[in-house]
Amino acid sequence: MRNKRKYTKKIIVTDNVSTPEARAKRLKRLRNIANLTRQQLCNDSKINISTLKSWEIARYGGLPLDGAEKIIKRVAKEGIVCTTNWLLYETGIGPYILPNYQKIDQERLRNIQSAITNNDIEESLIINELLLFKNQFSETIEIRVEDDGLTPVYREGEFVAGIKHYNKKILSLINQNCIVQMIDGTILLRNLRKSSTQDKYTLVCTNPQTTVKLPIIYDIELKSAAPILRHYRKSI
Repeated sequence: MRNKRKYTKKIIVTDNVSTPEARAKRLKRLRNIANLTRQQLCNDSKINISTLKSWEIARYGGLPLDGAEKIIKRVAKEGIVCTTNWLLYETGIGPYILPNYQKIDQERLRNIQSAITNNDIEESLIINELLLFKNQFSETIEIRVEDDGLTPVYREGEFVAGIKHYNKKILSLINQNCIVQMIDGTILLRNLRKSSTQDKYTLVCTNPQTTVKLPIIYDIELKSAAPILRHYRKSI
């Protein structure tokens, strides 16, 4: 008898959106969004087409977790970002088509697949939106928030991006939250304030309970400052 791939991570049905039929409906919707036939979806995903058919008609318990993970990896190659939570339970963000999508290049594909491997497809969406932002504008800067200096507006682990301002143009950013780069290359996310010294600035943590060792840095010379134009946080 020919061995068949066994999918063992079955889903426990807890409500009407996690039933095999509900999962099958979302699976077919996702495949349609990706504009893939069943055979095309099975290509490069190591999914047997008969197995896919059984998931789409809700047989044998329906789409399991490990099957959903393979589906998500496959549609990512078509520029579609989706989470296992949505596909299996209809929670979180739904399928997302990367804007201005052309066939994913290797850098973006690695980002997506790496995030999927770490069960973090939502982060892959953020990374790819940042790449699009970087491609659309010159002099961009994007960072992951590394401290609680501007909490609760920006929390650790979130992503922010902006367009750099230089020299006298930095003055137009006074009292704004900015990604600042010091002359020595240090990059921080801080509220930008005036300094009593010409051509220098004060950097302020607006969180009164911050754990940052230097919540205020006085009279600092800046290489650039970028007001926050993009802010990405995970839904959970």
